[in-house]
Amino acid sequence: MMRRFPLLVIFLIAACTSQPKKETSAPYPGTPSPQADGTEAQIDYPALQRYLGLDRDKTSLGFSEKAFNTCDAGFGFSRSQNCRQEFLTVINVQLQCRDSEGTISNILSDSDISPLDYRTIRWGLKGIKGTAQSDADGFVQILTSSRNSQRGQRIRLAIGNEFLYMRSHEITKVITPRPWCNQR
Repeated sequence: MMRRFPLLVIFLIAACTSQPKKETSAPYPGTPSPQADGTEAQIDYPALQRYLGLDRDKTSLGFSEKAFNTCDAGFGFSRSQNCRQEFLTVINVQLQCRDSEGTISNILSDSDISPLDYRTIRWGLKGIKGTAQSDADGFVQILTSSRNSQRGQRIRLAIGNEFLYMRSHEITKVITPRPWCNQR
C-alpha cells in the first residue's frame, strides 16, 4: 500500500499539469466569454468596436487591432473580476472569385470576377474560430478579441470544402479560383 501512494501522488500531479489550456477569447460577436467565476457573459463586440474607435467602413480593407483592459471597457466584460488586457481585432476583407482555375497569364477584368456574395465564411485565428457573413459585394468583417495580438498570425478562411491561409495583417482583397464560386 505504501508503494502505491507515491505513485498515486505522482499520477495526480502529472494529470493536473498536463491539462490543455482553454482559450478564453470569444470567437465572434455575441459569443459568451468565460468569466473568473465560471459564468459566461455576452460580449457586445460592435459596441466595444465603436468604443475603441475601430469601427470603419466595410470598404476600408485590412487589419486593425487595439489593446484594452476588460474591466475598463465593460460591454459584457466584468468591471471587477478577471481584469486583463485583451486585443480587439478587426479584419475587413473582400472575397471575389474568378471564372478560371490554375495560373493565368492575362490580367483579370471586372467581367472575369464576381463577389462571393451572401456566403457564410468560417475563419480561424490562432486558437479562435468563428463565422462571418459576406454581403452582396463579398465584403466580410472578422471581429474578435483575444489575450494575444493576432498581428502576423495565420488566418484561415473557408467556404464549404475550399480554404486558404494568409497572414492576418496582409489580407485585404482575395480573388479565389472557380471552385470557390460554387461553394455555399
